[in-house]
Amino acid sequence: MQLEWDNSGFPSNAWFSLLAKAGQAVTGVDLKTLEAAARKCHRLALKEQSSLADFDIPNAKIECQAFADSGGGVIVSIFVNDHEARKGIEE
Repeated sequence: MQLEWDNSGFPSNAWFSLLAKAGQAVTGVDLKTLEAAARKCHRLALKEQSSLADFDIPNAKIECQAFADSGGGVIVSIFVNDHEARKGIEE
């Protein structure tokens, strides 16, 4: 799933809450865990020259693009971590 925020590099708390709820529906990961990981990924992306970052947690992968210049914007994708999803299958 993917969620976008336009016109600022700094989404609201409600946006991060919605992101975590949607991410939980896709991955089954705890809301607080997802929200904390998404916030960390967002902060990392803001610091990167490329504006890109990714963050892995058990059962989920989070990819972020965040920038504050030119009006700013944020795009966060949350999906099932392929490695975690294949546990037990490849062994």
